[in-house]
Amino acid sequence: MTHAPSLSEDRPDNTPQTEPDSGTDRARPARNQLYKTLWRWHFYAGLLVTPLLVLLAVTGGIYLFKPAYENWVYKDLRTVHASQHAKPVALAEQIDAVRKAEPGATVQSVTPPSDREHSTMVTLAAEGGGPWAPTVSVYVNPYDGKVLGSVDNGKTFMHTVRELHGNLLSGTVGDRLMELTASWAAILTFTGLYLWWRARPRRGRTGRRGLRRWHATVGAAVSVFLLLLIATGLPWTGIWGEQLQKVITATKQGTPNPDDYKVSSKLPTTADRLTSNPDTSVPWAAEKVQVPTSQSADGHQGHAGHMGGGHGGNGAAPGSLSIERAVAIAHHEKVPGAFTVTLPQGPKGVYTISGKSEADPAQQRTLFLDQYSGKVLASYGWPQYGLLSKLVEEGIALHQGERFGWPNLLVALGTCLAVIGMAISGVVMWWRRRPTGKGLGAPRRAQDTRATRGVALIMLALGVAMPLAGISMLLILTLDWLLIRRITPLRRFFG
Repeated sequence: MTHAPSLSEDRPDNTPQTEPDSGTDRARPARNQLYKTLWRWHFYAGLLVTPLLVLLAVTGGIYLFKPAYENWVYKDLRTVHASQHAKPVALAEQIDAVRKAEPGATVQSVTPPSDREHSTMVTLAAEGGGPWAPTVSVYVNPYDGKVLGSVDNGKTFMHTVRELHGNLLSGTVGDRLMELTASWAAILTFTGLYLWWRARPRRGRTGRRGLRRWHATVGAAVSVFLLLLIATGLPWTGIWGEQLQKVITATKQGTPNPDDYKVSSKLPTTADRLTSNPDTSVPWAAEKVQVPTSQSADGHQGHAGHMGGGHGGNGAAPGSLSIERAVAIAHHEKVPGAFTVTLPQGPKGVYTISGKSEADPAQQRTLFLDQYSGKVLASYGWPQYGLLSKLVEEGIALHQGERFGWPNLLVALGTCLAVIGMAISGVVMWWRRRPTGKGLGAPRRAQDTRATRGVALIMLALGVAMPLAGISMLLILTLDWLLIRRITPLRRFFG
């Protein structure tokens, strides 16, 4: 849907095969055929994913402002004013206050305030929803123990934006469509770069050619940032991200030594099963770490218990440590910044301390504490991350616009806006050059089968790296060979 050779944008491509491309020296016929073939792939790739790519850019650009937006909208809940001499109420008492305000609710985790100006956040599991259901965050004034209010995390504006960005509010099907869109966006970028390099539109053009020049120049300028956003977003997807996790697990990149702790379950729980709330979950690199089990010498692990059924408001089994003690251990282990304490799930469960820092992934730390003795059963942080995990965590920080502060956010936002602009300009260029009543207006098919086959092999190689794109390519090539080439009306329509 972009980068035409030196043809009028409102008439079909009738250029002889040996005519040079715009802005280049006299082109060889083979190179001209390669250009035509890649232009055709670029056109259909844009046609395939432009609507969803625009949605990705719009929702991604909005989600960059999630921290600032939510700190502003929920300012009355997240901030408190206390005198310098005020002393905080025990966390167990704050949790008890939440239990009284929300009878029957299951306390999932607690995020202590990082300074004297912030409230305590107590996260409740959704009723009957399991770990993947949306949670409810209840905010408590840590100095008087009063509940300030609550937020249903499944109904917030940013949750909707995140779900649209990740799965179109459609679960697995939407996730696959968004992964397919991101994969084809990478192909759009690679083919667009080649077309820009071959054509290199000259300055001073206006009108239709000026729009084409703008489209090509902006695409080339943001290509590196766009590919970075695509690469750093794919780890969240269902197929590509899951395969990456399997590679990291299979190569044992930085997994805590299993001899250091015992996992008694035949199907051990992994850390990503503790919660789906992105604000209280463990870092991506720790999602597939197996959660160990508490082992108490006095037999407390045998008591029947469940998260939320303990004494003292801490949500653990009888005989377990208080949440204050768990927080103290986290401080002693130098877990930096704000962290979340996920309460033990049952008598063999553990306290999970999750310290995330998007601004500096090297500061991340995940601890698993025996709920009875307080022993650190496993510690997982930057020193234990493998190379791939480190790259992914750095990528996530860049993707969310938080790694390098405002400059990072503005570059990511600018890339999103450029994608929207290129999509619109691509559609306008196609609309202006389409042949009225004569078909779709796609670039003509190259006549040199060697160029066509060579590009198809390159595309399939990209498809191996991005499985959903590869599957869709095979479907496209199959339809082209079985139907489009053989049925005259289809051949005329698709070009």
